[in-house]
Amino acid sequence: MSHTPRLAPRLARRLARRHGSPLAAATVVALAVGLACVAAPASAESTAANDPADATASLTDIRRVTVNHGPEQVITKVRFTDLVRSSDAGPSGMTVFFDSRPGRKGPELRFDTGLQEGTDYQVTRTKGWAQSGDRLTCPASLRLKWAEDVAVVRVSRECLGDPAKVRVAVKMVDLFDGSHPVTDWLGNPRSFTSYVAAG
Repeated sequence: MSHTPRLAPRLARRLARRHGSPLAAATVVALAVGLACVAAPASAESTAANDPADATASLTDIRRVTVNHGPEQVITKVRFTDLVRSSDAGPSGMTVFFDSRPGRKGPELRFDTGLQEGTDYQVTRTKGWAQSGDRLTCPASLRLKWAEDVAVVRVSRECLGDPAKVRVAVKMVDLFDGSHPVTDWLGNPRSFTSYVAAG
């Protein structure tokens, strides 16, 4: 779009020679520019954070988190060492915490899910970091991409109250050996990514 003002006069002169009318040429250019504006995809602001291999006792050690804050939803992608469809013993699960109010301590919302095939998920409000109240019914979804070792969490901005910016914290708990659960956070415990403004 930034090149349109420079290219439009040049295109208008070419079209004027071809169509014999500056007005017709200008009309064609205006239509082309208008269509380009309509066809432009919605943008999203994003941030990403890597996590070291610090929970090697678990296949679902968090390795990278990417947050995209679009006009309709917040998409959080969590990459693991090895995301598998089933567990021979106890399951593993993940919680994505959403913070959209800089003046309030802690997150406002959490997305809890398992990480194996057939799992369920829920979105709830939080009090501190704990669940508070009933399961919310606003639009949200989960996709587990086994081949890519990635979990994709989508939460609508409606769920979050249409915030100007948002940040997330991610926690994984692996109960493969129930007597020795493995817990992994993105970064330090209860630490967040940087804030991401709405795209």
